[in-house]
Amino acid sequence: MRYPGFSSHGKDVVRGSQRLFTIVEKLSDRAMNLTELAGAVELPKSTALRFLRDLEEAGWVSRDRDGVYSLGASVIGLAAQYMSQNDLVIAAAPEMRRLREDLDETVSLSRRVGLIRVCVQEFPSKKSLRLVLGIGERGPLHAGASGLLLFAHMRDEERKLLAENGFKTYTSRTITEYDSLEQEAEKIRERGWALTKGQKTEGGVAIAVPLVDPREGEVTALGLFGPELRCSTDAEQRRWLDALSKAADSISASLLATGRL
Repeated sequence: MRYPGFSSHGKDVVRGSQRLFTIVEKLSDRAMNLTELAGAVELPKSTALRFLRDLEEAGWVSRDRDGVYSLGASVIGLAAQYMSQNDLVIAAAPEMRRLREDLDETVSLSRRVGLIRVCVQEFPSKKSLRLVLGIGERGPLHAGASGLLLFAHMRDEERKLLAENGFKTYTSRTITEYDSLEQEAEKIRERGWALTKGQKTEGGVAIAVPLVDPREGEVTALGLFGPELRCSTDAEQRRWLDALSKAADSISASLLATGRL
């Protein structure tokens, strides 16, 4: 891929690559026109347009007749490759599907990418009233059960770095004080699971347990979530947690049996 406006020197190429990735990352949030995107990545419109033309040529972005840019088909292939090659995602899929069928609530698999949470696999509830993230959805690490679980297993210096950017308030229940988040993280590590009610989505409840990626050693969050009205009692929450924990144990056993853990 060409890097318009840059020399062949190493640092310039790296800088050009970073800007290309930044454009793709911004478009993963929402579609934008040239003016919006140039502002989002802090580039002159002429420079942003040159990058976009390269990305469009390679299939990473597409442009509609109104001049609005969105992610292109090449992204689908990259995501499919990740999901077909990652041992944990492969092993988790059957158990996640079974868990969704048993409880008919949305089951997700989320990983930490830098300072955000990304959903890498999901089996949505079939009910009309449901909560859904969507594969590729990016979310916070301080709100929601999966995010908080990943937050709890970050290194101390990483959590402090995250705190430097401040914590967004999503609902009246969102924890935004660093000391309170540290206390919650300690509880999660001690008991081995995370539970949130309405911290990211009003009226939503979520539970998450940890899985360890066999290749990278990173913690991945196996989450179950839905409307709070369907999981409001201690008995219902225990039922969700038991089912989720059994699914996590089965996934780990599958990885061990195939020699991938």
